[in-house]
Amino acid sequence: MNILILGSGVVGANLAKKLSEQGKNVYLIDDNTDELNTLSENFDIKTISDDPLDPQFYKNFKQDINYFIAVTKSDEKNILSCKFAKDYLGVDKTIARIRNQNLINEASHSEFKTSNKFLDYVISPEQEVSSNIFEKIHMPGAFFSEKLISNQLSLIGLKSSDLFKNHSYDEIKNFFNSNNIIYVGHSIEEEISLDFHGIKDSDHLYIILKLNSIQPLIKFFGFVDDALNILIIGGGTIGYNLAKLIENDDQKINLKILENSTSRCEFLVKELNDTNIFNGNALDQSLYDEMDLSNMDLVISVTDNDQINIILSIIAKKRGSDSVISIINNETFSSFANDLGIDIFINPRELTTSRIIEKISQGNLLSYHSILRDSHTIYEVKYHNDLFEIIKDNKIYNHICTFSEEKLHLSSSDHLPTTNDILFISLENKYLAKFEKILDDY
Repeated sequence: MNILILGSGVVGANLAKKLSEQGKNVYLIDDNTDELNTLSENFDIKTISDDPLDPQFYKNFKQDINYFIAVTKSDEKNILSCKFAKDYLGVDKTIARIRNQNLINEASHSEFKTSNKFLDYVISPEQEVSSNIFEKIHMPGAFFSEKLISNQLSLIGLKSSDLFKNHSYDEIKNFFNSNNIIYVGHSIEEEISLDFHGIKDSDHLYIILKLNSIQPLIKFFGFVDDALNILIIGGGTIGYNLAKLIENDDQKINLKILENSTSRCEFLVKELNDTNIFNGNALDQSLYDEMDLSNMDLVISVTDNDQINIILSIIAKKRGSDSVISIINNETFSSFANDLGIDIFINPRELTTSRIIEKISQGNLLSYHSILRDSHTIYEVKYHNDLFEIIKDNKIYNHICTFSEEKLHLSSSDHLPTTNDILFISLENKYLAKFEKILDDY
């Protein structure tokens, strides 16, 4: 597969690196020569220094391209370059990162899509982050929650140190079996285990389950279905999108937003119906009592400043908030976020990269997710007979379960995967490149 990426920033660079590791033939274009040189020296990427808004570049490009992906900071450049790629390169598919919400919100999305038919996929980092956080709100105790491509399923990571204190091992096993919940793996401090027998001693636990099993799981763990008190710090695009999702949801939530800009607060008051808006500096501690910070079930910090998000998360925890979610763009900060007491942190750039790769995953690969303290990755793949033969005969690829006819089947069961089934495979990260090249072959 030949892929041409426009933009050598963090998203473009991560995307090019990941795709090249999967065995894709990657070209990266930008007008920033220094960044391109650095990338070409470290990765198997063909870099091109040229003007992406010059139609002649596309007319003179000799290689057939399957996917053109535009991820610069400029929406206009991303849109126009996708048109050039379609018109002059004849690419199969185009993907554009779009940040301007006025172009892609509900009111204008249909018109935008109609007038830009050359755009096959649009990725909005802000919408992806808002949706990702929203999913996590619905599972108390979860530090990780992802709806899988097989829409009836979810992959959930739980802080499990106290979850099983009122249940015996047999009770846990019977509950998982009767509710079709699949154990993936767990960790005890830094030690990783794939053995279900140690589940009661785990501190982090990963499971796959059907969406209709979430409520029984919550009741089994003893969570009370009371109204949640949630504070969003930052009323920008992400905070606003998240608030809209919460207001349109059936779950009972008492929602507050703290925003520094007076004009933005006026906008939020006008657009939101059931949310209390506070205007002020999030570092002004005199506001905390007014917002009742100590009684918050969840504080979500989504400002555009990583340091501020980290500081506010620490303050919220020390003031008595049960859980905190924070946006962190800088990978350096992400590495020690959990050590600072941040329950969940989301890297918008990594999330954007993951979503784009899901869009271009032809054939068998549907999605992938890093789990177990980033030591393993779980893959959601379509069944293919030859691929399945490789997986089942190789000990480094752990076939966890199969999703078939609306039921999850453990790999140890009598069910034999067939066409249209979905396989879930986990493996240590040191084997990723090898496995993804195998996937690419099928």
